[in-house]
Amino acid sequence: MMEQAYFIFNNISSVNYLMVNKLPNIIKAEKDIEKIEIQGRDGFLTQDYGSYKGTIKTVECTIFDLNDIGFICNWLDGNSDVIFSNEPNKIYKATIINQIPFSKIAVQFHSFIIQFDCQPHKYSAINNLITLATSPATIVNTGTAPSNPIIKVFGSDTINLTINSKTIVLTNVVDYVTIDSDLMDCYKDTVLKNNFMSGDLPQLIVGNNTFSWSGTVTKIEVTGNFRYL
Repeated sequence: MMEQAYFIFNNISSVNYLMVNKLPNIIKAEKDIEKIEIQGRDGFLTQDYGSYKGTIKTVECTIFDLNDIGFICNWLDGNSDVIFSNEPNKIYKATIINQIPFSKIAVQFHSFIIQFDCQPHKYSAINNLITLATSPATIVNTGTAPSNPIIKVFGSDTINLTINSKTIVLTNVVDYVTIDSDLMDCYKDTVLKNNFMSGDLPQLIVGNNTFSWSGTVTKIEVTGNFRYL
């Protein structure tokens, strides 16, 4: 017997409210490449911008109980992570843009379509915290694309953190500081510390990433944010 298809959005599963009739196909995001045709020249040239386009993932659903329409309308709105049951270990960052035609549901077949506008990368649903206590150390990016990690450095004063031969200098560290490549900020709790950091925000390449440091460091905590295409 096949398991019921489902999705999770805003930390709420569809299983109690909707019958998912069709899940989106698993596809790789399209690369952002411009095709350039030049008059008088055979064929074409390409400009690769090194980025990927977002994807639209369509889910076909049937509502169980029309009394839940108000709840579903509020639930399926805005931005959130989404997990589909045909990829249960992956998370997409999604936005629901299309208006769900609830006015038509009652007079037709209680069915409707949800369009999730997704960012091109999907993330591992298991995003374990990695603790480094000795120098040097290696972290393996198990994804298929470079990731934007969150790195929390515990220590004091001036710290030089080197990742894959690129060095970040942190000054005036008191207790700890966080380097967040996803948000593109350096901070301690709610206080920005960008003025006390020099060097590029780190990315973790696919495969092995070497970490080393100098200065007074007690430990480093890394959230890898490993992602896939």
